[in-house]
Amino acid sequence: MTEPSRRDVLSGLLAAAAGSAAAESGGASRRQSRFPDTVVTSREQLERTFENLSAGETVWISDEGAPYRTTRWLDVDVDGVTVVGPGVRRLVMPADGANVGGIRIGHNGRCENVEVHGVGYHGNPDGQRPSAKRLHGFVVRDATAVLLSGNSTTRTHPYHEHNTGGSGISVERRATDVVVANNYVYDVGDRGIQLAGDRIAVVGNTVVNGFDHSVALDAWVPDERHATNVLVRGNVMGGNPQGALVGASGGRQESNVGYFDVSNNLGFGEHKSLCLVGFGQALRGIQIAGNVSVQSKKGKFSGVSLAIERAEDVTVRGNDLYDYAGRGIDIGGGIEDFTVSDNAIYDAGEAGIRVAGATDGVVRDNYVDGAGGAGILLDGARYVTVGGNRVRRVGGAGVVSRNAPNLARHLIADNYLKEFGRSDGTSPGILVGDSGVNVRRNYVLRSGAPAIVERGGAGRNRYEDNWADADGPNPWRIGSATSAVAGHSPAVDAHRGLTPDGRGNAIRVEFEKPYADPPKLAFGRRGGGVRGVSYATDGNGDFVGATVTLAGRGGVVDVFVESV
Repeated sequence: MTEPSRRDVLSGLLAAAAGSAAAESGGASRRQSRFPDTVVTSREQLERTFENLSAGETVWISDEGAPYRTTRWLDVDVDGVTVVGPGVRRLVMPADGANVGGIRIGHNGRCENVEVHGVGYHGNPDGQRPSAKRLHGFVVRDATAVLLSGNSTTRTHPYHEHNTGGSGISVERRATDVVVANNYVYDVGDRGIQLAGDRIAVVGNTVVNGFDHSVALDAWVPDERHATNVLVRGNVMGGNPQGALVGASGGRQESNVGYFDVSNNLGFGEHKSLCLVGFGQALRGIQIAGNVSVQSKKGKFSGVSLAIERAEDVTVRGNDLYDYAGRGIDIGGGIEDFTVSDNAIYDAGEAGIRVAGATDGVVRDNYVDGAGGAGILLDGARYVTVGGNRVRRVGGAGVVSRNAPNLARHLIADNYLKEFGRSDGTSPGILVGDSGVNVRRNYVLRSGAPAIVERGGAGRNRYEDNWADADGPNPWRIGSATSAVAGHSPAVDAHRGLTPDGRGNAIRVEFEKPYADPPKLAFGRRGGGVRGVSYATDGNGDFVGATVTLAGRGGVVDVFVESV
């Protein structure tokens, strides 16, 4: 059987989510216009109805008996059930000492085609025993084709307890084809929405003022499993100080397919990261796109943080990230085949974008405006293209390449850099500490600091056609004899207005850097013509100077030195 592409899978999820939105409008009126099989008006009737559900039954929970002080879970274990509430937030609220949660789907047996709409749940945590755990508002366990929409849940028990606390909505590992749409999840005991299972869409929900992750891509049941083929789109999330807005920080999986699409969400308030994916397994297919988020908690957390043992097909695109105290975007080791593009990062506490140990990727067309460290940092990475980015107001260098285990093979091209090095005034526009890097066509507006610096020990790099403003000292600090330089403005190794010593016709030029091979000499003014050139070498055999013999005595010569 041919495995579907990520686009096919996520397009199907999006279509399902669109269907849920339609159900919320025209679909809702259609259901309510149909005479329900059962109308519930008392707690006893509610519990008796759920205990004796029939396949295909439609249950209307009236607001007449609200809050319904339940003494047991409300279980749906048969096919085709629809539960409709009046939209009252405290419609269901467990009795003191009941030690139960809200509605469970597929708990005692597998079922399908179940819908729950407009049901409000309050967990009454002060009335439950501390030993009772995971009293979630809504649970989808062993079920397929489930829609939860327009519901609300709050104050789940245990309150503010990691992993054993009550989450708002829990979709567990045997669940498939689940849509969680347009629900209101607020002030819950643990996670807002936690997900295991396969083919899940979480769309248009408001998840605020919780504890751990707003939307977790893994679920404790109690063994932690993470979901696959997940769409998290168009949600409003914030105010959960102990977790990310969207997070996957553990869990087991059956294959190396993840397919996470986290798109077009709005984040705010206290939280750790907009999106955190970090665990020691293989994963494929992650897209984080079009999100807007501002962090108000000043811990050292990054806007997007990906730290996975092995991952491929990773895209971070078009996100706006404000005020994260860590890095704006952090791509960790083990990731290959990645793209970080068209993101805007404002006032990150550390580097704007860091790629640490990842390989075969692209960092392009991003805007970094304000960072405590470097604008873009390649740290131990290889085969990365950094192109078309705009970087300003950063404390370190604009772009840094360092710590590659061998030849880095990076391309750093067509970037626009200004206002870098705020921390000490000396950090350059581009700092190259690796070998095997091509740096070309970058535009560097400097404030006294160098435009490009090559660290000692780096070499076999090529610098072409870079531009720097002419104010201040020499903008180019490139010292390796094995590194080539050509076409810079202002020119590298330029010697103007030279005249012969004494009454002879020879001019001696000392190069600004050594060259492993004889460099090319170009001439401006030629002083009547050039007859010949001879080179001088040092003890390492590198070319460090030249003698230019003129055709006649006197005259002025301009000499420009370029690598061949």
